[in-house]
Order: sequence, then C-alpha cells, then structure tokens
Amino acid sequence: MKINLLKFLLCLSSLAFITTSNAQMQPIEEVFEPAGTFSAEEFTKVAVLQWAPNASAPIEDQVLADQFKANNISILESYIREAAAKGAKYISTPEFGIVGYPDIPELPPAEDNFRNREDIKPYVETVPGKSSNHFSNLALELGVYIQFGMAEKDSVTDLYYNTVVVIDPNGEVAAKYRKQHLFQIEHDYLEEGTSNVTFQTPFGKVGLVICSDVYDYSVLEKYKLEQIDVLSLSTSWTENNTGWGYFTTAATKTSAYVLAANHDYYPDSGVIYPDGTTQSHIRQSTGLAYGYLPNK
Repeated sequence: MKINLLKFLLCLSSLAFITTSNAQMQPIEEVFEPAGTFSAEEFTKVAVLQWAPNASAPIEDQVLADQFKANNISILESYIREAAAKGAKYISTPEFGIVGYPDIPELPPAEDNFRNREDIKPYVETVPGKSSNHFSNLALELGVYIQFGMAEKDSVTDLYYNTVVVIDPNGEVAAKYRKQHLFQIEHDYLEEGTSNVTFQTPFGKVGLVICSDVYDYSVLEKYKLEQIDVLSLSTSWTENNTGWGYFTTAATKTSAYVLAANHDYYPDSGVIYPDGTTQSHIRQSTGLAYGYLPNK
C-alpha cells in the first residue's frame, strides 16, 4: 500500500504522534556496500533497489495504465543496468514495482490502494506476458538474475495475485511467487498464494517472500525446514520506519541471508547476514545497495 508521507504527516491531528513518527524516520549512516574484499570465485555480488514510482497509478484507464507501467519498467531497467555494470549478478526490486499504487481522492492518504478488481484490472498480466518478456530479454542481455514485482492474472482461473517473478541469466523464468499473507484490503482485489517457492542459484537455494509475508512465522519456518541459503524479499513497507527489525528477524528465523528491496516512502533496504547483522543498509537514499553471497 502506498503512503504519501508528507500528506500523511500533514493530516495527523496529534503533534505528539508527529514527533514520534519523525523520531522513527531519523537518517542512519548508510552502508551502500560492505567493506572488504570479496573475490568473484568465492562470492556473488547482489543488489537491492530502494525506489517507488514517482507518480500515482491511474485507474480505470487502460491506455494510461499501460503508459504508467511502461515508464516504471524503463526506470527499473535503468537501475538494473546500473547494478549489472557494477558487477551485480542478482538484482532484486520492490513489491509491485511495475504497478505502483493509486491516489484515490475520496480516501485518506493512508488508505490509498486499489479498492477492488476493477481498479487493478488495467494492471494485471499473465506470465509469460509483456512485462516478463521485457525482463527476460534484459536478463539474457546482461547475464543476470532479475527479480521484479507485478500484478499477475492467472490465465486459467482469472484470479489476481501480488507476484514476484525471477528471470535467470538465460532469460528463463526461474521462479514465480504469489504473496501468501495479504495486507489488509489487498483481500478485496487479490487472492492469496498457497505455497513457498524456491529455486537454485550458484549461491545456493533461494526462497521468495513479499512484504507482510515476513509477519507469518509459519512461512519463514517452512523456508528454514527447506534449508534455504537466501531469502529474497520484495516489499512496500507502510508502517512508520519499522521494517528493518522484521527483515533482520526473517534472517535469524530462516538462518539465511536476506535481500530486502523496499519502496522509498517508508524506507529500509539492504542485505542482511543470517545472524541478523548488517551487510548493507540504506534508508534515506533512493537507489541501490549491494552485498555478497558465498558461492556454493
């Protein structure tokens, strides 16, 4: 769910709450990349993107929705190319990065979201489809893994899902994961996913989650039992600036590295060691953070 932070703060009536929120949003000393030497023979460089669309998703207009998605894809591609040029072989981007979220005038800013299937209908796509084909071509060109978030329509059931797709360096779909723990009114326009998803990479077994899935310890426990090496999280955090604690807990719960790619309105993105300590961590910056995962 997208929240315009400035509008949100202005509409609050309690000065005390504003002060608390501002305190929680204090800048940190950002770590864009861990110090030290990480040889390519022993480690794979990865990147996570902290970014959100700079406009609100238009609803009820297919032409405008297609233009909006195309612009977001273009911006995502520019960051992916930047990360690949700096040596990243796995590049993760935020939840619903292609889609974004709408600004609905009759709703309070904190509740801006798609309200029903009709609102999000212009944005849903199948996999394979136009967006996944675009990133397949890009992954093949650059020789990297690309993780991106989209609104998916099941071609058989016509149900809609909050989905992340991972394309491998051969341009093939390595994994497709549907969010299992929907957040609040997402239930009004999306269906829940029903299973964890893993896939193999040169740096081990990767499991996928989306945003509020990290609330659900049963999801994390299943991934631990599957002995994943990496948990890759695409997210759009909406509650103050508390995401990092959930992200580090996910690392310790799964005993896996966590790659957290977040939107930048309630930020916190980076790469986390399995013991919950920080490898990279950005908060106030829009852009890329990097990490290194041991090869298997």
